[in-house]
Amino acid sequence: MNIVLKVFFSLPLIAIHLLGCFLGLLMYLLDAKFRERTVKHINQSHIVSGEIATKNLIISNAMHIGMALMESFSIWFASNTRIKRLVVRTKNWGLIEKLKSKNKGIIFLTPHIGSFEITAQYYGLFSPIKVMYKPTSRKWINQLIYQGRNKNHVTPVNIELGGMKQILKALKNGEAVGILPDQVPPEGHGEWSIFFNQKVYTMTLVQKLHTLTNAPIIFAIGRRLKIGSGFEIELFEFKGSVTAKKIDEYIETIVKTSPEQYLWNYRRYKLPKS
Repeated sequence: MNIVLKVFFSLPLIAIHLLGCFLGLLMYLLDAKFRERTVKHINQSHIVSGEIATKNLIISNAMHIGMALMESFSIWFASNTRIKRLVVRTKNWGLIEKLKSKNKGIIFLTPHIGSFEITAQYYGLFSPIKVMYKPTSRKWINQLIYQGRNKNHVTPVNIELGGMKQILKALKNGEAVGILPDQVPPEGHGEWSIFFNQKVYTMTLVQKLHTLTNAPIIFAIGRRLKIGSGFEIELFEFKGSVTAKKIDEYIETIVKTSPEQYLWNYRRYKLPKS
């Protein structure tokens, strides 16, 4: 099975992206929940004005979500050479060397925008990074995700199986960790904040890690370039007090630069599980 998937997802990126566009439009047309959630979240964000601009963003976003899904598999099965080739350019990469010279770990925050898989895999070509993930209810998907991410210097860490201890140890050893900051945490592990004019429950994990280790925080964004052209990884250093509100403000600012690439179908506004 893995061999078949590896061969299929070794197709050129242009083919992966075109198939992704088709898949995204198919999901939009056939999956009512996907469509309703995407439309609702984009409409209530007021990120664009006017009916035509909003409709264009919704359709474009559906295609980008399809591309994100397809390219994730492609990245998991990619060789080191392909990963390097997919990242066409980086911005502010010098931040990493500057912070590494201080002998501290780095907390990388990668929201659900663009290719959030390429960032860790590219960094992992050069340095160790532990990436936190929350397992799904399907074992075969968990195995696929783990195998796909667990290569080079990238180590997936199950947040439900003592992940916090591993992350803390990594930071104290001067390694990097990767976190999806807009993932909704369980009740008691976050605080209420505002994201695009709506109440959201935002994790407090980042604040805790920063308080315990004083590790610097960097936002890492893997923006999708033109279809089939690869990715640009841009880094932003987090400055100011580390709060849920401040983190959401940063994510809002980032999303506004490429709104079509955000996962608007993600259930960001759901209530936390008790």
